[in-house]
Amino acid sequence: MNPRAIASIAGLLGSAFSFKHGFAGSKSISSVTAQEHVVFFTTHSWYNEHSKTWNIPIHGWVYELESRPIVRAMFGELLARKYGLKKNSETEGNFSYRTQLLTADNERGKRIVINLLGRRYVLPKSEPNGHFKSVIAIPASEFDESIGSELSFDLVLRPSDTREYSGKSLLINAKGVSIISDIDDTVKLSYVTDHKKLFESSFFKDFMPVDGMPELYRHWQQQGARFHYVSSSPWQLYEPLKEFMNQHGFPEATFSLKMVRFKDQTFFNLFKSATKTKPQAIEAVIKHYPDRQFILLGDSGEKDAQVYAQIANDHPEKIAKIYIRNINGNTNLDDFYESVFEGLPRSLWQTFESPSEIEVQLPREH
Repeated sequence: MNPRAIASIAGLLGSAFSFKHGFAGSKSISSVTAQEHVVFFTTHSWYNEHSKTWNIPIHGWVYELESRPIVRAMFGELLARKYGLKKNSETEGNFSYRTQLLTADNERGKRIVINLLGRRYVLPKSEPNGHFKSVIAIPASEFDESIGSELSFDLVLRPSDTREYSGKSLLINAKGVSIISDIDDTVKLSYVTDHKKLFESSFFKDFMPVDGMPELYRHWQQQGARFHYVSSSPWQLYEPLKEFMNQHGFPEATFSLKMVRFKDQTFFNLFKSATKTKPQAIEAVIKHYPDRQFILLGDSGEKDAQVYAQIANDHPEKIAKIYIRNINGNTNLDDFYESVFEGLPRSLWQTFESPSEIEVQLPREH
């Protein structure tokens, strides 16, 4: 059996497992201690016409921010020796915050109870990596216009715990245009092909947007587009990435990031092209919205074009456009991508250096 078939089966099994949830009693609470934190990742919900229900995915992470100053100091010394990178008064806050998240202690076996539309739901316990997942099916009759285009929910804690943790799932209609976008070097300057600049921008400096991309995405949002980020960035950096997106006015979007453990070799391959996980994440989005059109955006730093070419070949009627940002200044980039996108219409893909080269008007729905 080929790898793509195996990945597809694995995805289906994962989806089936994720439906394990149930109603919780009015006194049920989460087993999260005062030292532990919870983050809910923004997800996308889809409507099931056959069952007349909205499927609401819940995905989050339970972790404890251990101080571990020795570990962070060792990491800092490694970056200083290898790349000459050293924190100062301006970068200390970023370095401490982001490395604390990367070295956080994942909390397994935690019971998660949420309050959604006035009901409590108990989710499957958190896994060894601290993540928990579920999909809750809610009859469409329970929705009204006041809910709008997203559904919010809250973590239920013991009465004495006054902290608030909330999450949201975007309610995406069956028809329309969706933007599936990479993050690093597509909308955020990361310099993935230069390891020194990569680690500097990831752990020391403030995140900076690619000029013009927030404005482009807002133009598309005004025309009704919905957004999904599928990236090689690690899940641990979700919160600073979300803060960056909000700060620079990017539209609300869902996230699919990469699993990385600080304790193993995957940590030293941060942001390396997720050619195994990206296709599966993109396929999941397309599967849930068979009547939507999709625009794919990536960059020339890794394998985005190759991944998108395969997706377009598999779903020729659903991919409206592919945009690849030229981050290397390669004047012969189009010649190279002629072979990557062989068999696909030349009008389907475009390389660009500035967002001003991209058509602002969204394609008409089929």
